[in-house]
Amino acid sequence: GQERWLKRPSVGHSAARHFQKARRIAAEMSGEVASKKAAWNACLAKSGGSPGKCDKLEKDFRGAAKAAGVESCADETVALMKCTAGGSRVNGCSKAFLSMRECNRAGGKQLMAEGAGYAVAPGKMGLFMAEAGSLAQSTPPTRTLEGMQEFGQEYAKSLGIQTGEVRF
Repeated sequence: GQERWLKRPSVGHSAARHFQKARRIAAEMSGEVASKKAAWNACLAKSGGSPGKCDKLEKDFRGAAKAAGVESCADETVALMKCTAGGSRVNGCSKAFLSMRECNRAGGKQLMAEGAGYAVAPGKMGLFMAEAGSLAQSTPPTRTLEGMQEFGQEYAKSLGIQTGEVRF
């Protein structure tokens, strides 16, 4: 059995050559993607918060990432930069930041936008406690003094602390 298989080098060697070639192409692509991402990031760092100044490098990076089957997170990067450079930053840019963070996770997104809140990404529930699904649906308080006070009072009540009561 096994000796007969070993005597057929065309099957074994062909498959080995195929996998070696696939690994070499993948390494070259990942090297190309990394190179293009580094060039785009360097341009963004010098752009003064204007991602449009780096459009050609962004397009090259997106193309390389797509060809390699890799998530570029370019949309999330540009959205976060636009938010922090514009009038929206007074609201904290939390959605843009969270979207950027989740896109860049090595193991893939763990949370995904769903309605006004977030949901645990498909296949990622095993990373969280059972209660995480309902917690992910929460939304941040309104960025006003009243909104934060209201949130604080509701949070205190959920911990069994009544209004006006102080615990240390």
